[in-house]
Amino acid sequence: MRSTSCLVLSAAALLGCGDGIEIPKPRANANPVMLWVGDTPDFPICPDGRLDYWDGWADVSMNPQYQNVCGPCACGPAACALPDRMLAHEAPLCAGEAMKINLAGAADPPGHCAEISSPVPGDAFAAITIRPPTMARTCAPAVQPALPPLSGKFARACPWTDEYVADFKGLACITPEDDGSCRLGFDIRFEFQKKLRDARTCTPCKCGAPVGGNCVADVLLFSDASCSNMLASLNEIRTEGEICHEAQEASALAAVRVVFAQDEPGTCSPTTEVSLVDGTVESGETRIFCCSRAELVEVIHASADN
Repeated sequence: MRSTSCLVLSAAALLGCGDGIEIPKPRANANPVMLWVGDTPDFPICPDGRLDYWDGWADVSMNPQYQNVCGPCACGPAACALPDRMLAHEAPLCAGEAMKINLAGAADPPGHCAEISSPVPGDAFAAITIRPPTMARTCAPAVQPALPPLSGKFARACPWTDEYVADFKGLACITPEDDGSCRLGFDIRFEFQKKLRDARTCTPCKCGAPVGGNCVADVLLFSDASCSNMLASLNEIRTEGEICHEAQEASALAAVRVVFAQDEPGTCSPTTEVSLVDGTVESGETRIFCCSRAELVEVIHASADN
């Protein structure tokens, strides 16, 4: 098996092949690890699901073209909202005491028959005040831009399991010698800084005041809970202010439908054109790894045993 062993050792870029050769094998006193190294921070799960891993990176940077910019800003619409309350008055002209009727449930979904939890009896219903539809006073950013990706080398050191784990795609690594050098068989050398955190954030996008848009509502009043007997249809209620409607007959108020006659949201322009990168990438101490290809280490062990 000498020739097989020599072939494997040559593939591993080890020096020499003869009596007394030191087979690459992680030393128990050298903190052996399985080291994954990649070009993106898509760290794999350690063998056996171990959580006592060490994450690091080297030469971490952002694309110079985009390193200070998260992305362009854009604003969503200033949405229309249906009337959210009514006041049922005992006296004409919407005077005197009134019973508050919450219409929030009538708007979800718009147009459905919304039963009033405490129907207003006919002798207490002389007029009604309806709050108008509204348009949002501000627009929210349409999308919050994301941080530009990092480039560099990324590493995860997992505890050594005493055997090669094929699906981990890692290297067998140990700590360097006292003089900082890497011994024979573990001469693939890496230096990584501990990954503390990516402390970058994107500055928020901001939007100007809404312009344009048209919010118009229709409110239908019913004397029964099933919305079969309509008392009044109050149409073209706009955002300018509350309206007062006089009841035409002494009848109870039991249900309501609220719908949009026009639902045209306002538009906003961003007051900040772009979202910028704020903060930095934070690193910790440097750690040196002396590595050998894990799959070749396993083959070498098998050849030596034979």
